[in-house]
Amino acid sequence: NDRIGIGFIGVGSRGMSHVNTVKRVIAGGEAAQIVAVNDAYSYRREEAAKQCGAKVYTRHRELLADPAVDVVCIATPDRLHVPQALDAIRAGKDVYCEKPMGHWSQFKLSKQFVEETRRLNRVVQIGNQGNSSPAWKKVNELIQKGAIGRVQHVEAGFYRDGDWGERMPISDPEAKPGVEIDWEAFLGDAPKVPFSVQRFFSWRKYLDYAGGPCTDLFPHVLTPFVSALGLKSPSLAVASGGIFKYTTYDREVPDTFNLCLDYPEKLSIMLVCTLSNGYHTEPAIRGDEGTLTLQNPAEWASGFDSITLWPRKGEKKVVPGGRLDATYAHWQNFLNCVRTREKPVSDVEFGLHVQTALNMGLLAFLNKKVAQFDSGMKEITL
Repeated sequence: NDRIGIGFIGVGSRGMSHVNTVKRVIAGGEAAQIVAVNDAYSYRREEAAKQCGAKVYTRHRELLADPAVDVVCIATPDRLHVPQALDAIRAGKDVYCEKPMGHWSQFKLSKQFVEETRRLNRVVQIGNQGNSSPAWKKVNELIQKGAIGRVQHVEAGFYRDGDWGERMPISDPEAKPGVEIDWEAFLGDAPKVPFSVQRFFSWRKYLDYAGGPCTDLFPHVLTPFVSALGLKSPSLAVASGGIFKYTTYDREVPDTFNLCLDYPEKLSIMLVCTLSNGYHTEPAIRGDEGTLTLQNPAEWASGFDSITLWPRKGEKKVVPGGRLDATYAHWQNFLNCVRTREKPVSDVEFGLHVQTALNMGLLAFLNKKVAQFDSGMKEITL
């Protein structure tokens, strides 16, 4: 039977978005079936099961023990990604793991995830769907052809007017741990604290479970550049910012964040973010023979309208960009690789390079120090 059985661990807003994407992929002819769902919140898992006719599991390890499940999609809070993914590959499953690959405090565990994925010969796709966008392949082609010489500087940002990404809706203010919510499953290896509906439903506000713009928004921005430029891990990171706008509630993660990454290839990537203003500026890739700018990358993963080449000598040239449903394409790539056992476009090793940069940035910010990466020892130092 070549029909791939898919299980979903985490069916909140992002998890259900994946459910709906997979439904469309299946409707498009993919031989697959959604067979199982799991979530720490009983209402979410029951509603998801109704929508896709899947079996309900109260614990993710029970779902992983189901022989009908061939692959799993993990769309839980950041802190649970790597532990659940490790459980999945050890259970013989292939994995689509949402970004960020792991929590900012779990670097050793993230490295273990890479090592065990190789050892167990599993297929893992990290949800950096920008890698499935044809528009970014055009950027790579221009760079590889030497259109702007040797790249030395990248400047980009993520801008949003609002804190809705962190102050997520409270689905049920009266929800209680126990039958309704598995609080212990939600906490995972995080500090053991009393149950709070704020922490459970609006977890992106808290450093125990998330990292703010650095780990939530910058994966969208950084990933395509790392891929297009063929980079691995940075050598140095410095960061600044803070809670400058949303100071009236129990927010722990910054709403303004600036990150500078230096790479061994002798280039710097500068990323900036504010959640107080949605005005966008054009990303720029600067080489010693010219510059590439990207027009209207409002939705980073889908692509952008066009690429403008500004050569040091000669006339500018505009290349059409393009947009598509990159998450749909990312799932198609993943399921195809499940069958062929090839590496997906955002495999776990690539995911670790991106995660290393993000971890370095947040650790530098939280400790007010410079973060460095020892490529020999594969360790982050402050």
